Amino acid sequence: MKQINTLGAKSIVDVNLTPSSEAESSLFFYLPKAREVQNQLRVLGDLGQLRGAVSRTRGRMSRLGLSSILDLLLHFPRTYLDLSTIKKISELQVDSKVTVIGQVRTIDKRRSFSGKDILQIVISDGSGYLIGVWFNQNYLADLFKVGDQVAFSGTVKFNYGSLQIVNPLYDVLDGPGTEETDVLNTCRIIPLYPLTAGLSPRTFRKLIFRAIREFSDFLDLLPLTFRMSQNLDLLSSEALEQIHFPSAKNLLLISRRRLIFEELFLLEFALAMKKRSAFQLPGVALSPDRKILEFMEGLPFRLTRAQRRVMGEIWKDLSQPHPMNRLIQGDVGSGKTIVAIIALMTAVFNGYQGAFMVPTEILAEQHYQRLCFLVKDWGVKVALLTSSLTPGQRKSFYEDMARGEIDIVVGTHALIQENVAFRNLALAVIDEQHRFGVRQRGKLKDKAVFPHLLVMSATPIPRSISQTIYGDLEVSLIDEFPQGKRDIKTILVEESHRERAYQLIKQEVDKGKKAYVICPLIDESDKMELKAVLQETEFLQNVVFKDYQVGLLHGQINSVKKAQIMEKFRGDGVDILISTTVIEVGVDVPEATVMLIENAERFGLAQLHQLRGRIGRKGDRSYCLLCADLREKEEAKKRIDAFIKISDGFKLAERDLFIRGEGQLFGERQSGFPDLKIASMVRHKKIIGKVREKAFAFLEDHRFRRSQKLLQACCHRLLPPRFFEDQG
Repeated sequence: MKQINTLGAKSIVDVNLTPSSEAESSLFFYLPKAREVQNQLRVLGDLGQLRGAVSRTRGRMSRLGLSSILDLLLHFPRTYLDLSTIKKISELQVDSKVTVIGQVRTIDKRRSFSGKDILQIVISDGSGYLIGVWFNQNYLADLFKVGDQVAFSGTVKFNYGSLQIVNPLYDVLDGPGTEETDVLNTCRIIPLYPLTAGLSPRTFRKLIFRAIREFSDFLDLLPLTFRMSQNLDLLSSEALEQIHFPSAKNLLLISRRRLIFEELFLLEFALAMKKRSAFQLPGVALSPDRKILEFMEGLPFRLTRAQRRVMGEIWKDLSQPHPMNRLIQGDVGSGKTIVAIIALMTAVFNGYQGAFMVPTEILAEQHYQRLCFLVKDWGVKVALLTSSLTPGQRKSFYEDMARGEIDIVVGTHALIQENVAFRNLALAVIDEQHRFGVRQRGKLKDKAVFPHLLVMSATPIPRSISQTIYGDLEVSLIDEFPQGKRDIKTILVEESHRERAYQLIKQEVDKGKKAYVICPLIDESDKMELKAVLQETEFLQNVVFKDYQVGLLHGQINSVKKAQIMEKFRGDGVDILISTTVIEVGVDVPEATVMLIENAERFGLAQLHQLRGRIGRKGDRSYCLLCADLREKEEAKKRIDAFIKISDGFKLAERDLFIRGEGQLFGERQSGFPDLKIASMVRHKKIIGKVREKAFAFLEDHRFRRSQKLLQACCHRLLPPRFFEDQG
C-alpha cells in the first residue's frame, strides 16, 4: 500500500479556507489541471480498454450491470476470506482452514476407477508434505512447474495416509512469467464478489486489480478540511485499493468509511445542483390576499397548527420570483389535501390556473367532488379530466382549458397528454408523488413556463432520509391529525375466530358505520391459497352478510362503474365494500370504522398502513382486523407484529426499513434516484447530515468555481440521466 499523507494529498478544494479568490486560494489547496481532469474521467470509459477484459468476459460482466471501468471499481466485495495467516505443514490439523506456502515437488495426473480425472500436486515447505487435489481439472497442471513456489489455501483433510486440500485456492508466487496480479487468491484477505455464471472469481479479482493499478490515478473529490475533520485518512484511490484488497482488517474498515463519505458527498452535491438550478428559474410570484383568508375562514372546520404552519411555508415559497418545489409529508389522514386546495385557490385568486394530478380515477373523482363543494360560493370553475370522458366532452374540455375558462383541473395521468394546454398554469399539485415517475412529474411542469410545484406523500419516510430522497425539494411536515389522534385497534384474527370478526363488522354496520373487506387478488390463483375477490364476494353476499348491502370494487371495473360504487358506499347503497387495494390511496369515507384485510401477510407495511388509513377518519373508535397465514414466514410475522404495535406512520417506516432494508425505498428507482453502492440511507443517517451541510455549502462558495465544475461534470457522468430530468 502507498504511504498515507493526508496533508500532501491532491484534494481538490478546502471549503473552510478564507482567501478572497480562487487564484489566491491556490496557495492553500490543490487546483486540478486539465490533464488530471481527463484522468478523472478516464474511468468512465468502456471495459474494453482494460487488459484481459476480452469480449466474452465483458458480455458476462454486463449481466452484472458492469460496462465501464468505474462500474468495475465500484462493484464491491460482498464479503472477505482471511487467508493471511501462513501455517507450516508440520503444524496443520485436520479440518482446519489454512494457507500453506511450499515448493512444487511432483505433478501427477491420473484417472480413477470411476472415470474421474484426478490432478495431484505435492508441495513441501521443509517441515512436511501436502497434496493439492483437483477433480476433472487436469488443465490446471499446465499452470504449475516442479520447483515453483506456490500457495495453497483450503480445509485440511487426511486421506490415504497423507495431508490433503481438495480443490484448494492457489497462487503461483514466483514461477516463470508470474505477475503481481497472479497473487490475489491466497496469503491475504481475499475479496468474494457477487458474480454470474461463467465469470470465475480468479479472473474477476485479476481484472479488478488491474483496473485499480491502471485507472485509479484520479483526484480526491472530498474537500481537504472536511476529510481532516472527519478523520478520513485515506485518499479515494487508496480507499478503493483497500476495499478490494485490504492489507489489514482495520484498513478495510477505514476504507469503507472513506468511500461511504465520498458517495454521500457526491449524491448531496448533485442534489444541491438540482435545487440551485430550480431556484434560478424565473417564476410567477403569488401573494395571499384578503380573499384567501376569507376562504379559509369559511371552511367548515379549523385548520390544525401543523396545517397553518405548512401553509405559511407554502405562501413564503409562492411569493418568491422563482418556482416553488415543495413536498408535503404527512401521515394518512393528517389533512394534506385541504392544504393543497388552499394553495390552488391562492393561484386562482391571483388570476392563474391550478392543476391537481392524482394516481387513480377514484381519488380524482373524490378530490373533484370535495373541491366543488368547498369553492361553490367563490365563482371558481373546477373540471375533472379522466379517461372516461367522451371525445366530445374531451374536446370541449381542451378548448375551455386553453381559453382559461377552467380555474382548477383535477385528473390522473391524462393531464400530461399533449392535447392538454393551459392558458396560464401557475401551480401544479401532485398527490401521492411516489406513484409518479420523474418523467410524469416533468411533463405536468412542462404545461407552463416554470410553474410552482407542490407534491404530497402519505408514504412515511424518516425525515433524515426524506431530506436526501427528496433533496431538491423543500420538505414540510404535517405532524398532527384534524380529529386528534386516531383510535384504531389493530387485531390479528385467528382462523378459528373468523366468525367473531364477521360479528364485529355487523355490529359496526348496525350502528350506521361502513366496513371494508380487502383481498389481494381479483382472480383465483392455482399457486397460492389466496381468497379471490370474486369468490369472497359471493360467499359474503350470500352467506355471511346476506342481510346487508355488499359492493365489489377492483381494478378491472371501468371508471364510471367505480364512481357509482363509491357513491353508493358513501351513501346508503352499500354497507360493506369488498375491494382490492384500489382504495389504498386517499379514499375518504368518514363513516368507515372497520376493515378486514384478508391474507395480510401478502402486503408490505407501507401498503397495510395506507389501507388502515381508510378507517377512523372522523376520530371514532375503529378496528383493523388482520387474517394472515404466518406459518414458517418469519419476515411476515415481524411485519404484522410491527403493524399491530405501531400506529405512527413514520415510526412504522423506520421499523420497515429495519426489517427489510432500504431496498427500493418507497419508489426511489422510479424517481431516478441512484443505487447506492456502499452507503446506506438507513445505517448512515448521521453521516448524511454532516455531508449534506458541507456539500450544499461548497456549491454556494464562489471561490471554488473551477473545482465545482469538475464535481458537476463528475455528477452528470456518475449519476443516472433521469436523476437530473426534473430540474427544470
